[in-house]
Amino acid sequence: MEMRIGINLILILSLLLIGCSDKKQKTTKQSLIKMELMVLSNYGAEEKIISDRTTVEEIKKTMNELNWNDFHQVVLSTNNNNWIEVGGNLNEDGLSSMYEENGKQFVISEPPSSVKHMTEILISYFNGDGKFKIENRFE
Repeated sequence: MEMRIGINLILILSLLLIGCSDKKQKTTKQSLIKMELMVLSNYGAEEKIISDRTTVEEIKKTMNELNWNDFHQVVLSTNNNNWIEVGGNLNEDGLSSMYEENGKQFVISEPPSSVKHMTEILISYFNGDGKFKIENRFE
């Protein structure tokens, strides 16, 4: 339990830093959405912007190319301070997800079960279908 609290604290602190950046993009329907896809590695010490005009294919490719035995966070963000993050590792830290919508942050109650599960969460958020909220409980 302490480890879960610790990982969520790390995620929150990292994402608060992201919220301060000016690198956000416009939000509309999927065909018009401009979301930034970013990877934070090594517990937030390394930041790499993958795309500022993200596609579903870029999300899948990014998630599949990361070595999930190491700690990573993958973030989709918009210029209106809404974002979603999935991350952690398959070793001691485990996996997690959280998002911010209209200034309120929500953390997943039951950790994602796999990298595929985290990818599905990101794609649902990208598509704007709300499926990630229906299929997972966030508090």
